[in-house]
Amino acid sequence: MNLWNRIVALLWAKACVLSMLLAPTVWAANTMLAEASDIQQIAKAHLLWQANEQPPSLWEGAQTITLPHDWSKSRPDYSGSVWYRLHFSAPTAQLPAVYLPRVCTNAQVWVNGTLVGSGGAMQEPIARNCYAPQLHSLPSGLLRPEGNVLDIRLVGYAANEVAARQRFAGLSAVMVGAEAALREQHDEQYFWNITIAQIIGGALLVFGLIVLMLAWVRPSDQYFLYFGLTLIGWAVIGIRLYWRDVPINGPVSEVLITSLFPPVVGFGVLFLLSFVRRQLRWLIPALVAQAIAVPLLMLASGTASTFRIGSTVFTLIAIEFVVALIWSGMVAWKHMRTDFWIMGIALLIAAGMVVAEIAIQNTWLPLPRVHLIHFGLPLVFFAISVRLVQQFATMLTRSEHITQELEERVAQKALEIENNYEQISYLRSAQAAQQERQRIAADLHDDLGAKLLTIAQTAQNTYSPSSGNNTAHLARQALDDMRLSVRGLTAQPALAQLALADWRGEIVQRLQTAQLQVEWVANEPPEDLLLGARLQVQFTRILREATSNLIRHGKASKGRIDIQITDSELWLDIHDDGCGLPQALLEKQASAKGHGLINIERRARNLGGSHSFGRSPLGGALISVRAPLRSNSQPMPLQ
Repeated sequence: MNLWNRIVALLWAKACVLSMLLAPTVWAANTMLAEASDIQQIAKAHLLWQANEQPPSLWEGAQTITLPHDWSKSRPDYSGSVWYRLHFSAPTAQLPAVYLPRVCTNAQVWVNGTLVGSGGAMQEPIARNCYAPQLHSLPSGLLRPEGNVLDIRLVGYAANEVAARQRFAGLSAVMVGAEAALREQHDEQYFWNITIAQIIGGALLVFGLIVLMLAWVRPSDQYFLYFGLTLIGWAVIGIRLYWRDVPINGPVSEVLITSLFPPVVGFGVLFLLSFVRRQLRWLIPALVAQAIAVPLLMLASGTASTFRIGSTVFTLIAIEFVVALIWSGMVAWKHMRTDFWIMGIALLIAAGMVVAEIAIQNTWLPLPRVHLIHFGLPLVFFAISVRLVQQFATMLTRSEHITQELEERVAQKALEIENNYEQISYLRSAQAAQQERQRIAADLHDDLGAKLLTIAQTAQNTYSPSSGNNTAHLARQALDDMRLSVRGLTAQPALAQLALADWRGEIVQRLQTAQLQVEWVANEPPEDLLLGARLQVQFTRILREATSNLIRHGKASKGRIDIQITDSELWLDIHDDGCGLPQALLEKQASAKGHGLINIERRARNLGGSHSFGRSPLGGALISVRAPLRSNSQPMPLQ
């Protein structure tokens, strides 16, 4: 695991631990402030279980209790309203007030028989103030120096009619003192209990929508969908912390709240399994059945079993979440080690808070002043959200790189296809041309060749030395030329060594027949070098033309043929010791060229090479030709 992941994991752990430790610290600070200020904290009260809407006139038979008071410990089956009576001395502050840190479900405050404040509706639908503190100003005209009476009417539900201990009816200790000092405590508690809950709910909703957008972009990664639904569902559940004027009665709202937990936790379980790439086909139908069964069971059981069913449901789904967390953690440890450290630490803290909440609901732990799971668990959600967004950004970057590589590969393949198409087109053209050459060669061989052979044989039979008939000789020369043309049309490439041997045999024989001294100079070409058929034909004709010029016009006694063949070039130099070339030709005057030299020039250009005419070191003419050698796989251009 790299350094960045370790840092992120450490920050997640610190954030979640701080969320659990912060609430007790705040409450300790409030206690010290109360002790240090001129504030009366009233812990003794008289309790009268009556449903009067006005303060009772008779308090005979009232119980003396110590605040905070929890109905579930004295009368857990009682539902309705009760009266608390407290006595206090008039505060010395000019602006006095009374502060109720916790009232569940709602309360009215009376001072010396006059109503001075209320938390909202006292009849169904009753205002929910279990998480909201109340602060009410005390008019100075109502206060007496001593013997002031503070009556508090509290409306609540029986313990078995709510689904969580946090909503048990009861009253905290009451504080009377300067409004400025009490408002500071009220605002601080209101911030941590209500404002923070609203901020967390809005943030969860925003994060949930963002994650759902990621799920829409990447539908194959279903864990985005499940986690987004988990965030939005938890934000909806958290509304009860700050929505006081709910337009439905208490029992119905308890059923709705409890019914929301199974689908939300189910989405969380599906997120864990899909994140580690594991699927259980039976799980989704089971979770759907569970989400449907819970509200039906609560409605069928009635309000008297709300707490028992609610705590059982919460315990079971919490166990489901912890089991899914452990199993997904084991899978992540084996196959997703990097994500295990980041997600594992955050989810382990979440599991700890879930277990603590199970203990609280089952009275194994005392009820805390702050609902930890609703403040600590969102921090875990934020940590997971940041990790998922980071993971999505990584996948997006990787996808962009893959897309870029794919585009480059497609471009390369398109270029290859284009080149292959050009080669196929060229090969088809070459094949068609080759077929046409074969047809022409066949016509020449079968028709013209047969006729030339007949002429040569007839002339040979009628030849007489006295007549000097040279027809047979010319006919055989024409037949040789025709066969050379046919060879150029149809023959396959040949080894350079064989072509060089053919040239030497023909040229040396011609010069020697003409009574000329011959010097043949040639290098040893590469063993596997192939010369195309048309290249052979063109060079054969160049050699013949140059040799004919030497014999007919050179007036020489010696000729030298110099041929060099390399992997990339073939060059030819023909020397003689005769009269040389005309001065006009050396000065490059076109009119001085005969047909033989013009043919040499044309054939050199057809080969893509060069030529030159000059004086030989032997004293006569020099004819030079340079021609590049093409690749063995590349055919010669058609001429």
